[in-house]
Formats: sequence, structure tokens, C-alpha cells
Amino acid sequence: MKIIKTRSVAGWVYLACCVLLCGNTASAQSEPFQWATENLEELNWKTESENEVRMLMEEQDEIRAKPVNLNSAAEEDLMRIPFLNSFQRKNLLDYLKEYGEVFSVFELLSVQGFDSALVMKINPFICFPRVSQSPRLTLKNLAKYGKNDVLISASTVFPRSQGYLSANACKVKGSTNYYPGNPYGMSFRYTYSFGDRLAAGFSGDKDAGEQFFAGAQKNGMDYYSAYISYSGGSLLKRLIIGNFRAGWGLGLTFNTAGSFGLYPGFNQDFIAGGGIRPTQSISGSTLLRGMAISMGAGRLTFSGICSYRKRDANVIETDTASGRAVSFSSFVTTGYHRTEAEIGKKEKVSEFIFGGNLGFRGNFFSLGITAYSVSLGANFQPRPELYNHFAFSGKKNFVTGADFNVFYRFIRISGEFSRSANGSLAWISVLNFNPDPSFSGVLLYRNYPCGFQNLYSNCFSRNSNSSNEKGWYISISASLPYHLNLSLFADLCSFPWAKYLVNMPSAGNEAGAMLTWPVNKSLNIVLRYMYSSGETNVNDDAGLVHEPGQERTTDFRVQLNWIVSQAVGLQSRVEVKKSGQGVKQAASGWLMFQDISVKAVKIPLRIFFRYSVFDCPQYDSRIWAYEPDVLYGYSMPSYYGRGIRVCTFLRYAAGRHLVFSLKAGLTRYSDRNIISSGLDQIDANWKLDLTSQLQIRI
Repeated sequence: MKIIKTRSVAGWVYLACCVLLCGNTASAQSEPFQWATENLEELNWKTESENEVRMLMEEQDEIRAKPVNLNSAAEEDLMRIPFLNSFQRKNLLDYLKEYGEVFSVFELLSVQGFDSALVMKINPFICFPRVSQSPRLTLKNLAKYGKNDVLISASTVFPRSQGYLSANACKVKGSTNYYPGNPYGMSFRYTYSFGDRLAAGFSGDKDAGEQFFAGAQKNGMDYYSAYISYSGGSLLKRLIIGNFRAGWGLGLTFNTAGSFGLYPGFNQDFIAGGGIRPTQSISGSTLLRGMAISMGAGRLTFSGICSYRKRDANVIETDTASGRAVSFSSFVTTGYHRTEAEIGKKEKVSEFIFGGNLGFRGNFFSLGITAYSVSLGANFQPRPELYNHFAFSGKKNFVTGADFNVFYRFIRISGEFSRSANGSLAWISVLNFNPDPSFSGVLLYRNYPCGFQNLYSNCFSRNSNSSNEKGWYISISASLPYHLNLSLFADLCSFPWAKYLVNMPSAGNEAGAMLTWPVNKSLNIVLRYMYSSGETNVNDDAGLVHEPGQERTTDFRVQLNWIVSQAVGLQSRVEVKKSGQGVKQAASGWLMFQDISVKAVKIPLRIFFRYSVFDCPQYDSRIWAYEPDVLYGYSMPSYYGRGIRVCTFLRYAAGRHLVFSLKAGLTRYSDRNIISSGLDQIDANWKLDLTSQLQIRI
């Protein structure tokens, strides 16, 4: 305890010195720092789903690697650009139709609703090559003008966990409860692109503990992904063969892509569906595999998908003659195939999806109809729990839906209705209003009945699926005097039936406030407060469940972003979280960190360094914080316990063709001598994670 107190005081002194230093040396000629990680941390706090956050991070990296060409982009392409709300997206589309090609990012300042801060945010995700200068699609030009990009990544953790240390002893005893593969995660990605017309990708991945050209991974990597995509002219918009994602409308009927607007928060845009798009994602549970096509004629558009893949599953019954799964209780989305138990769940259930969307766009409105059918290779039988009483079961399902958008001056009304095969009807409606560039708001209502059954719905919801929920959501954002910006949101919802960890109908509330103050062009201060409450089962000392009690969580954050110069940037954060369940005493935790980002002047080197101090003694008070990582990497550590964490990231560009990146993070605990449990248990109070990546551009 004495050590931690000393370190905490030292950390506060260090933070204060950084504040004084930055306040005296900040340059007034630089744009404020734009931290694009706020939404990722907020989403991680709500979902606690690594796959969901990883998917969004991968999509952002994919757009950075191949930015959206505004001079040839369709409306679906503009939906991929983050940070734009529906009004800004429509204004941008109208501007492009009226004035034609864009030649500079500064030209976007002429678009209504765009300012310098927004332009700086979206700049990494857009480009402006002239369509008229695009070379013809010939074999000679494919070889001459095509771009090749190769990424090779490797990662590992020290000290080694029990899964590796006990391997020899388990082999002697005949046990299979160990990791047979090496302790290194490895992946590669190859991408070819020819302007905006042709693209192809091939990637592979193995997790640490999985074998390589041996055992269950006889073909080398545990997972492979590939696609080829062609974007045509006026009739054929896009054709994809291989791995892809798809979604339409608000995502209520069908959506396999991610979006920041799927959970209550400060975001004010809820368009989840972006049509069809290829992907090299190594998260096999979040993509489709087969063929997708998008066509258009005048105001009409048509998209169709056909996907077949085998998915990991928890099998209940297996046919003794054929060895095929007869029934299963759930899909497995971890992607791990290390131990014999994990390998036994690999690709056990086939999945066939066939469907599409028909859309019509008018001058101030749009309409869409979506339908799909799914056929599973085994009977889906969810666990016989109370909260699964209305859940989908069986092999086949057919879902239809319709979505609409209406624009009138500063008002946009959108919504979607969806019907599952059992006749249950779910719907969502959204009112967006933006009467002035300094004020905008959202009013949303959703009604998802208990009986609505849709495995591929990914829409605005507090639950993990779009069922058993109804509620109101409101959000406003306003510019105040002295350049202050205030964002508020509140979500009031109810759950008509039991859900996970709540054995009866319940209700939940969530609210937040965020105040942003750009003191000058180099210093930005952010204050954020989050509150959530909900009912949950209360267990006594004997483990018996009593009637649900209230669980409340509050989170307060102070963050300061500085640009000291064109080469140095700083970020400081202090965050306090408090969570209490039922009559139990509330658990409190705090996190404090200081970031330093340096861009070398004479050499192509970028360096990021973070020093964190945390004290989150209870699991309910843990705090997440995003860390920079290699391309397509995922680093969102959960600060749980008491200790310090040091993180550094280096990126060196050796000319135009080679880029080397290295990420290292060291966590040291003062309240424990064992980290994690089971095969992942580390018999030490420290943990070092390393990731390296080499990028080759040709």
C-alpha cells in the first residue's frame, strides 16, 4: 500500500508538471488534437465484446489503408466515413453532385456543416484522385499501376502462462489440457488495388498456442480470408467474391457490420447499413463468405448476397454414423483453436444465407426493402434458461423489413420495420434535427418484442440482440459561448421479459454529459460524466437468488489534449469509476495516465509513450483505455487491480516502401502475484506484451 501511495503522488506531480509545461509552450499555429478513440472506449464499456470493438477498429484501419475517393464515391461509400452525421453526409453528397470533383481537403470547408475540426478528423479516411485520369482496365495497366501492400505481424507475451509451461508434464500424463502450439501469434495480409475499380486481398492468422503446419492447423495458419472486388460503371456498382460484410437501413433486418451508433452514447448518427463491402477481417465470426452484388439503374438500386460458411459451435448432439452435429446450443465467436476442447468446436455447423435489398432514392426521401433467409446445418437449441424462452430455435428463419428516410430542411425522419418468421414485428424510428450548425439533436424510439427472432440484426440496442427491449433515447449537442461544446444524452428503456442475470421484467437508465473546451488551437479540455442503472439478480452468501436489486455505475473523466509543437503532442487523463450492486458496498476505481507523442523532424520516426497508474480493486470498477497499436491490431487493456502500466509504440518508415512498427506494454501489479487463471495463468506480478509489424508497399 505504501508503494502505491508513493507512486500515485509521484504520478500526480508528474501530471501537474506536464500541465504547466504544455500551458507555457503550446503553439497557437497547430490544430487541436483529434482523439478518435473516445467512441471505441465507450463502446467497449457498454458491450465488453472484444469482437465488436475489434471489428470497428479493423474497419477504420481498412478505410485508412484504402481511403474513400470522394470523386467516385456512391452514397454507400460515404457511409463508411466516420464522424459524419446524416446531414453532413447528405450535404457532402449534394455538393459533389452540384460542383463535381474535389481537388483538396480544404475545399470541404465550403460544404454546409463542415468546419476545420471535422475536416481534420475525416482527412485520414478520404482521398481525391481525379476519375478522368484513371487508367483503363487492361492487363498492362494492372501490372503498371496496381498497388501491392503486404503486412506481416507477430506478437507474444512474457512470462509464459501455464498453458505452455505444463505442456511437457501433460504429455507425460496423457492429458490434452495444454497449448500444443508455440506462444507466438502470427498473421499476414496481402492487398492489391487498382484505383477504385479492382481490389483483391488474402490474409491468414494464427493465435498464440495454435499449431503451425501441424495438428489441427495442417495448412499453416488457423484461419484464412480472401476476396476479389470489382466496382463497375452505371449498372454494375460492385461485385464481390469471397469475404464481405453487408447491411442496410438501420440494421434491424440485416447487418453484419459494426457502427458506433449501435449503443446509447454521444453519437448522433444511427445509419448502420452501408451496403456491401469486401473485408480481410481475421475475425471469422463477423463476416460472410460467398458472393455479393450491387446494381443500379436511375433511382433504383439492388443488392444481393449469397453466403455459405461453417461456424464454430457448442454441439449438444452428434450423429454417430456421419459425425455431423445434430443440434447445438450457441455459436462460438472467440476464434481460438488451441486445446482439444476448442478444436472440437471448430466449423461444426454450416450456415447458408441468401437475401438482398431493393432501394429507391427520391429528391428528399429514400425507401428500402430487405429480406433474407438462413438455413443452418444443425438444429439450434439455446440453453433452457428463462431468458431464452422466446429465443430462436430450429434450422431455418426468414426475416423481411422495410426502411425509410425523409429529409426536409433541417429535419430527418428515418425508421425501419422488421418481421421474423414467427410473425413478431419490431420497429425503430429516429428524428434528427439540425436547425443551426451550432445545435443538433436526436429523438429515438425502439420497440423490439420478446418474440422477435433475428440472428443477424445489429441495430441500436442496449441488449446484445434486438429483442426484449423498448425505450426512448434523446441526445443533443450545442455550441456555447467561449467555444464550449456541450453534448448530452439520456436513454430510458424497459425489458418486458427476463434477460441474462435478471430473472424478471426490468428497466434500465443511462445518461451522459460531455463538455469540450478548446482553450486555443493547441489546448483542448474534455470533461465527461456517464451514469447507468439497471436491475440485476442479487445473490446472498449461500448463492440463492433474491428479487433483482439496482446496479448503478458512474464514471467521471477529465482529459487534456495538447499540441506542444508540430512534433510533440500530449494527452493527460484522470478517470474515476464507481459501481454498486444491490445492497453491496459500491466499488470504486481510478485511472490516471500521461501520453507523449513525438514525430521526429529529420527522420521518419513516430514515438508514442504512456505511463499509467491505476487502482481498481473490484472487477465492477475496472476501466478500459485504448492504446495505439499496429495496423489491424487490437489494444484495449482493462485496468483491474492495483499497479502501473507502461506502453510505447514506435513507427519507422524506411522510404516509401517499408514501414516497421513495434508495440510494447508492461503491466506490474502490487496487489497480486498471480495474473489470470487456468491455462492463461501467469505466476508473476508482471506481464509484458510485444507486437511487431512489417509493412511492404510496392
